[in-house]
Amino acid sequence: MRSAKFIVSVVTAIVVLTSASYAQTEKQIAVIRTEVQAINKASAKYKKKTKNLYDLSTEGAEVTYYTSGKGLKKIVAKIYGESGNKTNEYFYQGEDLIFVFEKLNHYNKPIGVTNSPKVVRVKETRAYFEGGKCIRLLNEKKTIKANTIEFGEQIYQIVEVADMIKAAFDR
Repeated sequence: MRSAKFIVSVVTAIVVLTSASYAQTEKQIAVIRTEVQAINKASAKYKKKTKNLYDLSTEGAEVTYYTSGKGLKKIVAKIYGESGNKTNEYFYQGEDLIFVFEKLNHYNKPIGVTNSPKVVRVKETRAYFEGGKCIRLLNEKKTIKANTIEFGEQIYQIVEVADMIKAAFDR
């Protein structure tokens, strides 16, 4: 009987801790969403600098940096490829990346085959960051679990591209 009470206590503790952790993550995401909305709303007032980057893809990329004072607020990268295009939006609070939105458009045929390719598939990815760590990754509307290889690989790629684009910014 004593061991059954112990098991119930342990399970209850796990449920409470998991619920608290989930609630904390939801609060952090709500704060990030509010900050992203504020950045987007104020983006017309920010100083903009656009430049071409050729080392992101074979077809190049156009990157626009949005700054307020000395701080980087947002980066929009339009990355062109033979079989599709991608728009990445990076949001910053101070120097910290807080949110990434990626929209990948796949064409029906490569650009060289036709002059006006049609978008046949769209993939959206969202990543929320707190303190330099990704706290949620969504592909389409599916949450990718943090302890998976897929999560690690995608976050590595997202952060690597974000860092490369940010490093190209001349202050």
